[in-house]
Amino acid sequence: MVLKASIFSLLWMSVINAQTEINFSYEMKYGDGKQVTGTASDNPDTLDYNYFENLLDINTFYGDNIYFYTQLEYSNHPVYGNRRSGLDSLVNTFYLEYSDDRINIKLGNQYELFGRGMSFYTLQNQNIDYDNSVKGLSFKYFMRENIEISALIGKGDYFYRSNPSRRETDLQLNSSVLLGSVNYTHDWLGYFQYMNTKQQLLIDPALTGIFGNKSEIYYDLYERAEPGSDLLELWVAYELGEIVKIDTVNITNHNFNWNFYLGPFDIYVDKAWINYDKIFGDEVFGSRFYTAVYTDFMGTGITYEYKNYNTPYLIKTISNLPIVYREGSSILASRNAHTFNFGNEIGHQVDFNKNLFDNINILGNLSLSHRHQKNGMAELSIMEFLAMNEDSEIYDYYPFRQMYLEMNGWTLSDRLYYKVGIDYFSELIFLNSGKNTYALTLPTHWVWKLSNGSSVTAYLEMQSKTEKQLNPLDFSLASEKNYTNNYFSFSYNHFGKWTLTGFYDREAFSNNVHQWPGFDFSYYLNSATQISLFYGSQKGGLICANGICAEQPGFEDGVKITFRSLF
Repeated sequence: MVLKASIFSLLWMSVINAQTEINFSYEMKYGDGKQVTGTASDNPDTLDYNYFENLLDINTFYGDNIYFYTQLEYSNHPVYGNRRSGLDSLVNTFYLEYSDDRINIKLGNQYELFGRGMSFYTLQNQNIDYDNSVKGLSFKYFMRENIEISALIGKGDYFYRSNPSRRETDLQLNSSVLLGSVNYTHDWLGYFQYMNTKQQLLIDPALTGIFGNKSEIYYDLYERAEPGSDLLELWVAYELGEIVKIDTVNITNHNFNWNFYLGPFDIYVDKAWINYDKIFGDEVFGSRFYTAVYTDFMGTGITYEYKNYNTPYLIKTISNLPIVYREGSSILASRNAHTFNFGNEIGHQVDFNKNLFDNINILGNLSLSHRHQKNGMAELSIMEFLAMNEDSEIYDYYPFRQMYLEMNGWTLSDRLYYKVGIDYFSELIFLNSGKNTYALTLPTHWVWKLSNGSSVTAYLEMQSKTEKQLNPLDFSLASEKNYTNNYFSFSYNHFGKWTLTGFYDREAFSNNVHQWPGFDFSYYLNSATQISLFYGSQKGGLICANGICAEQPGFEDGVKITFRSLF
């Protein structure tokens, strides 16, 4: 609180200075209706649901070198996350930054990216209530045009969920980090970065849920809890509700990444060597590897990505690794997001993009991933993961595959824009009470520009989805559910002044049908201010960013108001 008070004093002093420039960004969200707790047509339970969320971003520039940012939040309730209604919780994020040609210093919440995030990538995303930043001090020094030295120190609490459908976080741990890096750029050798990170996690079993969340960490703890062991005594004490000691997990991460050109290829390589403690256990070794290769072959842009993450007993906190997965914009396809395992996953992605006849663009994507092989698991080839045949040998790998093909462009004298795609999603995770999911989606997007400057936009999507539950004893089919989903939205934009949109979302399961109609009116008061009014219902579903997913609650028979302004 002393640090915050000092910073706000500095802010106030700067406001009255003639060299100070200050601007604001405000967003208000209000909603009152019914929350859908079972969004599928076979279980549409509802309960009262409302929110009132206010976010104020303040950007202050003092001269050419000093910048101060703070985010204030009053939310009772927010759309998604914990309440922030008291003065002690008003300040959500803040940092003070000084920069010139040679030095950059930042004090406060640290939002930084090193490499592709294999060791350190902190960010905030209000839409999914995600913030993995630490509070502390960072420093960058540009020794020469091609050499940069960086350091960072910080600590903070990391909040997360045992189930992505929970509205508020229910788990947390404390994290502290000390980081140092050196960047070097050479005209023909490319860009190099070496980074060393030392991190410490404080694990309180009552707050982290390690004895209840059935992950690889849970099963490792279970296997090590032998009769007479200290770990078994801790587990029993936890079950009895007694105080269990806090464990300190030490992590040392050496990270090297290199970006260079080799003929027609743009190549990026990122490797992390990690020594870390098992929770209530000994030190083990893990690694992370990521590479991306881009080339242009006969006018076709081709990108290949590969990931190999192997830290199965480590809780990911200050890193956000490359997902090697296509995050599309389709409403229906995005509801079948892949269940990422950043501690134990191998993945491939191939993406291509080709222009035809100057007005047609073709793009395609193939993504697949699976877990590492462990003792007792069959050795499978990449062709078997591509085939994704239902087989007892493949189930232990939790395989995933997604194929996407799209054609888009402008036609009719650039009056009509079209995007037509086909998406096929497959994921086999029926073990541990999961399910095998198959979904075929046909998303389309159309825009017609009217002669007076207005426009009409339409999204038309169809999806057929099958969910299979198997018997884990003999892999026989225990149950099968088949869904048919349709999504339509039509918008009219009048001279860029206002937009009227109608939504219709329909899901059919067996003889049950559920529908979510809605209308939205958005008015642009000026180029920096917008107000939107929504009435109706919206189906809930996953929203993902960089592999972090949160299940937004469904909304029925209610009103939403959103106001945004820059001033």
